[in-house]
Amino acid sequence: MAKNKEPKVKKERFKTLKQIGQTYSITRKTDKALPFIILGTLIGTTVPLVLIAQFAFQSSFSQLITTTLAVSIGLLATVYVFGKRAEKAAYARIEGQPGAAAAVLNTLRKGWFVTPAVAVTRNQDLVHRVIGPVGIVLVGEGSPGRVAQLLESERVKAKRIAGEIPVASIIVGNGEGLVTFKKLNKTIMKMGKKISPAESRELRNRFGASGASALPIPKGAMPKGMRIPRR
Repeated sequence: MAKNKEPKVKKERFKTLKQIGQTYSITRKTDKALPFIILGTLIGTTVPLVLIAQFAFQSSFSQLITTTLAVSIGLLATVYVFGKRAEKAAYARIEGQPGAAAAVLNTLRKGWFVTPAVAVTRNQDLVHRVIGPVGIVLVGEGSPGRVAQLLESERVKAKRIAGEIPVASIIVGNGEGLVTFKKLNKTIMKMGKKISPAESRELRNRFGASGASALPIPKGAMPKGMRIPRR
């Protein structure tokens, strides 16, 4: 049994390393300073801690333990910085593309149901629907003025199906009163729990049965210039 598990563990480790490598390669394309920042973080965190360990302890064993701990802290700090740079680069790549909000929303954890592009205009303004513990959240992207009208129209439709369940609206963007892509998921999750998982599933089924399904769009951010079907 152990022999069967060993190849699987090695395969998972290889997959993880491959994913890290791919993330690094993609991030470096837009973040030229990435290698220097990673190296600087590793050295800048590890070296001072190792030096402190060497001078603070006389025992070789204590020095070994604290040095190992220092290296571990340095690696953790490097991984954290790398993750933040990769996240920033990912948002920069998709921001401004129609469908970018849907790509971000699709990273919400289990228990959230995302339906991209429940409303789309010829100007590539979109509304996405999220169903989860907070109830219903309609997320609009595009020109704020046009999207506000589109959101209101979808809110009225959603209320007919949702009944007393709350329906909230968000417009993504960088202006005043808008929610940035980076803060989109966090903003939704902070709205507080208002319905149970069972109610959330029932609500999803109601929308599915109503025919209020999404228009087909590519998974993730949509390429600029893509033709949008008319409603």
